[in-house]
Amino acid sequence: MNNYLKNRRVYIAGPIEFADHSKDWRGPVKQNLVDRFGLRVFDPIDDPKQEVRAKLNKAKEENDFETVSAIVHNFVRIDLSIVDRMDFLIAYLPHRLPTTGTVHEIVSANDAKKPVFIVCPQGKNKVPDWYFGFINHKFMFGHWENLYDYLIEVDEGRHKTNNRWTFVYNYGDFNNLGW
Repeated sequence: MNNYLKNRRVYIAGPIEFADHSKDWRGPVKQNLVDRFGLRVFDPIDDPKQEVRAKLNKAKEENDFETVSAIVHNFVRIDLSIVDRMDFLIAYLPHRLPTTGTVHEIVSANDAKKPVFIVCPQGKNKVPDWYFGFINHKFMFGHWENLYDYLIEVDEGRHKTNNRWTFVYNYGDFNNLGW
């Protein structure tokens, strides 16, 4: 194995606001990404900004939309700036679970030409249609193990012809362009 993914940065996106946090999908995924691939994982649920969620909920209950806007504006700014710094993004999209932030993160990463993976635990056929218009269906998975199998291929260097992996395969060394 060539370990092309070792020390690369991945953002794991997924429902937070409407999620059932008693079902921990994040822990096992992070552990697999670190243990199997040596990835550096950013999970927004672990970010200290989540500590203000109680203040956000209180502001919403009190219709204090100035405070709501200020808090959420900061959330969006921070998360999207972190997405900008990542090498790729993995999004967990359970069927019919609302997740606006995850959609924004997917679009932002895709617009930056980063690899974006979608995992829908109910099956690839339950990924909302719109995603098929801008994410390659080969980057959509119905099971985590299918995603891990693909990442093994990337780690071994078997996707060098896919320009979405430019930085992982070290084609992104701008110092060698002669500029």
